[in-house]
Amino acid sequence: MVTPLRSPILTTPRVRHRKSIEKLRPDQLKALRDGFGAIKTLRDTNGFWFWAELHGAPKNKCEHSPENGYDNLFLPWHRAYLYRLELALQTKVSAATLPWWDWPASRDSGGVPAAYEDIAGEVNPLASADFPPLIAELTAKEGMPTSTWREPGDARRLPTKAEVDAILELKDFDDFSRTLEVQLHNRVHGWVRGSMGIVAIAAYDPLFWAHHTMVDRLWALWQVLHSSRGPRPGIWKRILRGGLDLTVGDVLDTHALGYDYAASTAHREVDS
Repeated sequence: MVTPLRSPILTTPRVRHRKSIEKLRPDQLKALRDGFGAIKTLRDTNGFWFWAELHGAPKNKCEHSPENGYDNLFLPWHRAYLYRLELALQTKVSAATLPWWDWPASRDSGGVPAAYEDIAGEVNPLASADFPPLIAELTAKEGMPTSTWREPGDARRLPTKAEVDAILELKDFDDFSRTLEVQLHNRVHGWVRGSMGIVAIAAYDPLFWAHHTMVDRLWALWQVLHSSRGPRPGIWKRILRGGLDLTVGDVLDTHALGYDYAASTAHREVDS
């Protein structure tokens, strides 16, 4: 049984829905931007730098597929990681939730979602982020910028709906996880290029979080489609590294974490 780990910000036990970035209402997009803007100023465990550096440089705690593809913690680790960042956002803006980047839809809309682009005459916290001093010093020495940057390719090279659907049909969890990571997740990182194309600094780009929320959404869809939590029960008690304070078993049910994905199941109403 998964222990409920709902956000302490929520005063009622309702499930909140993560939406496509393209489907956010103006007030929801404002909450997201305000949340990122607020945690970028923090220098504590709710700060953006604190969480970004956990994934890559300097802490390098992220999980990726093992060579044999067995007992793959890529999806559980990143689900816990997203959850903790979302809680950090909610300490400053309670209405903020992480949206997902619909890669196939972006093939037609031009690539990087407009919400993550620069806004003329305004500061958009989703467009980029400064690196902390240590990382900025290292990137400068390598002739790279001291804040995140992108060099996106042709939008037609983003994953298609057919490719996504084919991976969702894979029955074995470890096969599904590894294929999703290697064929789609890695491909999108490479398509964005810039800092998103470098594991050590990818998580400093706010777009990283929408990209990985899409990955997490696909795992949630796979769980519904196959009536399976995924990882074998023998590893449910394994603690996810990096100080996330969660086990594999803790993150197998998004409802226990207090969220779901809009339109992830049939006939479900979306919270306002």
